Amino acid sequence: MSSSKFRISRLLLYFVLVSLFLFVSGNVGRYLIETQDMDRQIAMLLQGVIFTGLTLVLLFVLKRISPNIFTNIGVKGVNSLSKLIVGIALPFTLLLSGILTAYLFGGIENVSLNLTASVIISILINSVTAFMYEAFPEEIFIRGLIFEELHKKYRFITSLVLQSFIFICVPITVMSLESIFFSEPFALTIDYFILLFTFGIALQLYKKYTGTIWMSIIFHIVYLEVARYISMGGVYEPDVAILKFDEMFGGFMTLYLSFLFIVVFSIVALSVLLIIDKRKNKSENKER
Repeated sequence: MSSSKFRISRLLLYFVLVSLFLFVSGNVGRYLIETQDMDRQIAMLLQGVIFTGLTLVLLFVLKRISPNIFTNIGVKGVNSLSKLIVGIALPFTLLLSGILTAYLFGGIENVSLNLTASVIISILINSVTAFMYEAFPEEIFIRGLIFEELHKKYRFITSLVLQSFIFICVPITVMSLESIFFSEPFALTIDYFILLFTFGIALQLYKKYTGTIWMSIIFHIVYLEVARYISMGGVYEPDVAILKFDEMFGGFMTLYLSFLFIVVFSIVALSVLLIIDKRKNKSENKER
């Protein structure tokens, strides 16, 4: 079977595997927390070890079949160093701009920085967990394997939209399995759907612009840490929020900072940069 041709069977295999890997790793952690009284951070780290471990095993199996798989999905190589620097700087620039404008426009007040040792340690630990349980395996599967399989058949824009829908279908599948096997409530809201769709678009654009999936992984982690330790005021423990403030209304910073500035403005900025690149390349080709 040629790996250079689109195969729906291969696409379905990647989707089933990422859903199963997430389901298994997530429920192992939940079981240990709920029945064995394991510390939540340790259990989540174990979830990450399982999810990332299974993903790495699959990658090395695929590498035996297709030696260029790492290059194809963006694990190796970048478009240019300058683009990588822009890609890394962009979410942090948007973060600072979002906080500043939220304060200037009166969206938040009584702002104070809570940069203590415990907060820094919590963010560092959670960043490692986020890398292993969320960012690395999800990006390898969705923005890597699944997107590249789609791109063998469809144009970039079509593949971009389809991978984002698939990104939404993964948690839906996991929630469905949990509902079937563990009688867990199935909850999917329209705002969660919109967030995942736009987040998936932004993640793919970061990879497209920089040429490396590591940029998608970096942005994935930045978004999660901003949401957990700034926008939501310490989602796990209020005392470990890096920024304390009073909001205009509950959830304002989640909507304004995490969604509008970090996700939507990333899409806008990267789209402009990619259009400029495309026109520049066309102009250079004409001159030749």
